[in-house]
Parts: sequence; structure tokens; C-alpha cells
Amino acid sequence: MGSSLDSTTLFSRIRGALWSGLWVPVVILLVGTTLSVSVATRVASQAETLAYQHYQQQHRTLVLMVLDQLYRHGNDVSLLKVPLAKAMPQHLRLRIDTLDRHTKRPLLELGSIHTPMNRHALRSELNVDGNRSMVTTLPDAQLLTAPAKRSRWLILISGIALSLLAFFLSLYLCWRNHQQRKLARRQQKELKIQNQKIANLNVEKLVLRQALNDSESRSRDLINLSGNLIAELDEQGQISYISALAADIFKQAPSDLDQTPFQQLVAQADQQRFTECLEAARTDQDMTQADLALVGEHAEQSIPVTLRLIALTDPVRGIAGFRLSAQIKSPDVD
Repeated sequence: MGSSLDSTTLFSRIRGALWSGLWVPVVILLVGTTLSVSVATRVASQAETLAYQHYQQQHRTLVLMVLDQLYRHGNDVSLLKVPLAKAMPQHLRLRIDTLDRHTKRPLLELGSIHTPMNRHALRSELNVDGNRSMVTTLPDAQLLTAPAKRSRWLILISGIALSLLAFFLSLYLCWRNHQQRKLARRQQKELKIQNQKIANLNVEKLVLRQALNDSESRSRDLINLSGNLIAELDEQGQISYISALAADIFKQAPSDLDQTPFQQLVAQADQQRFTECLEAARTDQDMTQADLALVGEHAEQSIPVTLRLIALTDPVRGIAGFRLSAQIKSPDVD
């Protein structure tokens, strides 16, 4: 079981390391090379055939020239040397022998070759006024095989060069595709991680929201259970929040008291004391306490309370506001 798992893991790693579509450039190189060799062989064969046909035409031309010169000058072969030498093509040897006597010495021999191809020698028998002679042409390898070799190598080099160009181009495209796939996999992995983080943050957000709601509900319940008036003031002393007990004390809805200076809810005789308490909290940044009476715009009578006030500080702005608690005094308390 363990060895099977290891082999599967190794195969997966090897497969991951190989580029996708790597077989394409290999096929292009093999097919291109094979076609280049095949076409080069065929073209070389055709070139050799054409070269041989051209050689045959040269042989016939020389034979006709020899025949014409013999008719013009009789059978004096020595007079053929100059015109034939001018007409002799390269890489070809011309030999004229007499057939009237047995001798190995030719009547005329022109041209020099380095690599004679004896199996391609062409012979033509002439009979001029009863004098028989044999015209023999012998080609050099350069005449028959050189064009074929040039064609073969030209096509091979061109074909293999194009195949290599296509191979490297397709190899580069495979590498680009592999890089794009790696990037896509990496991005998918990162996207999955980010989605998981977002899901975790959403869960944390829900938990924090629930905790905030619970804390808000708990604070509201504690405020209501305490029986005290709770309020928050801005740095100018205006109400930004006030508990529901304000409706019983001031006969106004808490929302109607928003942005109202809290000093207006203090009895006229105690407003100076409230101002001093506010300034003391601002200066000392500590809790201050004062006994005073609260009276609303629509309240029928003032209500004596014990006011506790504390300043809210901010590292940037300094005093950001105030938080206060007003505990209603019992009727038996002076």
C-alpha cells in the first residue's frame, strides 16, 4: 500500500514537472526531419537524372560536331582538336578511336577529369566514307553527382533548420502554456485561500456583530435596571445619547433631546454648578460629582439628582466628550 502511494506520488510529481503538450514539438521535429530527408532524397534523384540527361545531350552534341567536322575536313582527325577544344564542357573527357585497326592509342583525346565514372561512359560509332571511328565520352563525378549533392544538402539544411525553428517555437509556446497553467493554478490556490479567509472573516464578523448586539442589549438592560439617567455629551456639552429614563424625567422622547445642550435640562439655580463640574472634568480628566436639580421644558417640577461626570479623551483631539450619570435622590434624602 505504501509503495503504491509512493509510486503514485512520484508519477504525479514527474507529470507536474513535464510541460503540457511537450509531445507537439517532438512530433514537429521528427516529422520535419523525416520530410526533409525524404524530399532531399527525391530531389537529389531527380537532379541526378536531369544531370545524366544533360550529359547525354552533351554527348550527342559532341558526336554531331565530330561528324560535321569529319565531313568538312575529310578524315583528318587532327583538324578537330581546335574546334572541339572550344566546345568541350567541363568535367568531361572526349576520346576518338579508329575501328579500322587494332590499337589502343586514340586518334584524339580531350579534357581531363579527376573522378571518372566509367559505368556512365557513352559511345557512338561513326562511319564516314568507309572510315569507322568510335566517339567516347566519359563524365566526371562532379558532372553527375555534384548537382544532386548540392540539392540534397540544400534541402536537408533548409528543412532541418525550419524544423528546428518550428521545434523551438513550439517548445517556447509549450513553456509559455506551462507558465500560464502554473500561474492559473497558483491564482486558483490563492483565490481559494482568500475565499477561506473571507469566509472566516464573515464568521468573525457575525460573531462580533452578535457580541456587539449582546453587549448593546446588556448595556441597555443594565442602564434601565440601574434606575439612573445615562447620557453622553460632545465636547460642547450637547447631548449625543441619552437613556430612555429621559422620557419620564423630562417628558420628552430621547430623540427629541438629541443635540440639546444638557445645561438647559439643569435647573437655573444649578447651571453654574453644572458648568463648574463640566470644566473640572475637562481640566482634571477625572470623575466629578455634584448635587443639582434637573428640570425639562415640559416637566412639572425639578428632580434632585446626584450627577457624576467623566471626560472622554481622544489621543488626537484631546477631550472628545463627556459621559454622565444622574442618580435620582430618594424623597427622604435632603
